[in-house]
Amino acid sequence: MSISELSQDLLEEILCRVPAISLKKLRSTCKLWNSLFIDKRVARNHFDKAAKQSLILMVTNKLRVCSLSLNLNETPSVKVRNELRRVTVSQVFHCDGLLLYINGVDTIMVVWNPFMGQTRWVQPIARDQTHKYVLGSYQDIKSRITSYKILRYRYTLCGSKLAFEICELYSSSWRVLDITMDFDLYHNSCVSLKGKTYWLAFDKKDRELDMFSFDYATESFGNRMPLPYQFPRCSYETVALSVVREEKLSVLLQLRGTSRKEIWVTNKINETTQVLSWSKVLTLDNSDFGYCPGLSFFVDEEKKQGKVDIHTNDEVFENKVYTVGEDNKVTQLRFEQSFCPKMDPYVFGYVPSLVQIEQPRRKRKRGD
Repeated sequence: MSISELSQDLLEEILCRVPAISLKKLRSTCKLWNSLFIDKRVARNHFDKAAKQSLILMVTNKLRVCSLSLNLNETPSVKVRNELRRVTVSQVFHCDGLLLYINGVDTIMVVWNPFMGQTRWVQPIARDQTHKYVLGSYQDIKSRITSYKILRYRYTLCGSKLAFEICELYSSSWRVLDITMDFDLYHNSCVSLKGKTYWLAFDKKDRELDMFSFDYATESFGNRMPLPYQFPRCSYETVALSVVREEKLSVLLQLRGTSRKEIWVTNKINETTQVLSWSKVLTLDNSDFGYCPGLSFFVDEEKKQGKVDIHTNDEVFENKVYTVGEDNKVTQLRFEQSFCPKMDPYVFGYVPSLVQIEQPRRKRKRGD
């Protein structure tokens, strides 16, 4: 039997197992295959089932989004391969292969799929630098179609309460959310995974550091999720969150008074996951990089038996990149030496996807 004789359902099932980078090369094979790329249902199915190929992206201190090339051979090195888009950014957030970014002068918000080359401008945008923006998704119960929402938040003038607003990506119409929390968000570290956004946060009463998630279907925060060990926020020197191949969460923890950093990874997270379990994958004990403001990191579980870490920090106006292998050996790589006070360099794993960006829906007219 030839490929052309396969049923469309079977063909979709086969193609949905092929990584996005490889699948893109097949797009021009025929009209049928090309049509699958623009089918939202197929794109979602592919993202859920396909093997994940993770790229390394960095927002440099020149406020540009670039891809990185990491060489772990005899002479370890890291290079900026190219700029993905010739614009400066002041904020960037990723979810399901989509990037949400605010331009360098805080006037434009764009949702962008770098792999598919799609963009969508979102208006209006709050014209100040106090708002933070994150992106998440939910699945419509009836249609089973995945839609996206943008959540923005900032402290109120009194500084004691967070104000939240949300908008559907297809409408760009913002709504105020009435959310009361008994915890404070740790703004420097949040990520989205499987549609939900996860924050490190601490209880207002005992100040213990934990993790909370925001559900875009219910537009509310869920229950507290414990970290590998529980201490008050003041006990930590460094904390950061990351996503591993769009399947797991990872956290980097460093207690005060020590140079020891631990990287933990959760079990796989999906719609049926009820309990998070943590496994320690790396222990970094190197006094050369103690306190790391603006730290970010990336874990690749396949290279070096799945234990490669990259992170950057700005220290005396000097960016540094470290790689850590399965033997916990730390290798420092000097990176760019320029400095921009507006934003710390930020590195993250990016999984290319076929996910389509929702466009504004046409308003129905009477008689339609």
